[in-house]
Amino acid sequence: MYELMLWVALILLAIVIYKTGMHNMILGILDGHADKVRAELDEAKNLREEATKLLADHQAKLAGGEEHAKKIAEQAEAETKRLVERHKADLAASLKRREEQAMARIAQEEAKALQDVRNRTANLAILTTGRLLRDKMAGDDGKSLLDGAIGEVSQKLAS
Repeated sequence: MYELMLWVALILLAIVIYKTGMHNMILGILDGHADKVRAELDEAKNLREEATKLLADHQAKLAGGEEHAKKIAEQAEAETKRLVERHKADLAASLKRREEQAMARIAQEEAKALQDVRNRTANLAILTTGRLLRDKMAGDDGKSLLDGAIGEVSQKLAS
């Protein structure tokens, strides 16, 4: 019985709504709401398409960026290898130059030391010879002869 009363109430409500013209107003409200929902769905569809395009663009840019980064890394590695080889060559040349300079200095010092030894030896020989000759030669003639010989030996050793 309760169900029958519910049905009768609904039918009466529908008749009242229809007779008073409220059904047009309710249908207008529902149509307006449906149009609003359709517009929102269309906007959402357009936004989704735009987002899909943006995503595809960004993925393409990302792939291009990764390729670009890979090329940069390869170039940097090649440049590093080139610089290492150049620095190795520069270091080897520098070491060779320094070794040659050191050998030249050593040769100069050896020549200088040899010349110093020769000079000292000559001076000692001259002094020793002078003393021996002075001791063995006496008088003015021996002294002048000795001074001349010493001068001649000194000139020969100096040249």
